[in-house]
Amino acid sequence: MFYLRIFISLIYELIILIAIAFVISFVYLICFNDIDFYAKRTLHQFLIWMSWGGYFILSWRRLGQTTSMRAWKLKLVLRDRSYNSLAIRYLKISFFWIFFPINFLAIFYLKNKFLHDIKTETFITDVQTSSLRK
Repeated sequence: MFYLRIFISLIYELIILIAIAFVISFVYLICFNDIDFYAKRTLHQFLIWMSWGGYFILSWRRLGQTTSMRAWKLKLVLRDRSYNSLAIRYLKISFFWIFFPINFLAIFYLKNKFLHDIKTETFITDVQTSSLRK
């Protein structure tokens, strides 16, 4: 059941990221009118990637959870919540999600850790059971 909640949380997170991309694209298209030129298109993609990073970093820094993780009662346990370590975590996540199938299957074998969690020394915990233990 825990792994199913992680998967559903990822789908919910994807919906949120699409909404953020729509908002950033709307503002970008109002400012630049078109995205035909390669540099403008690259800037557009970079702005979306940076806005996603801002969403994740601010969510992890404040609560250790994103919106979808709060809905599904999951929490990211972090050793260091400084902006630098969270930015490095986001860069590692961006790299490791290129290998999505391997990364997603790794959570079954690595005890609540994705591949990038090994490098950043973090893991996902169940808020429901951890609050019941206290």
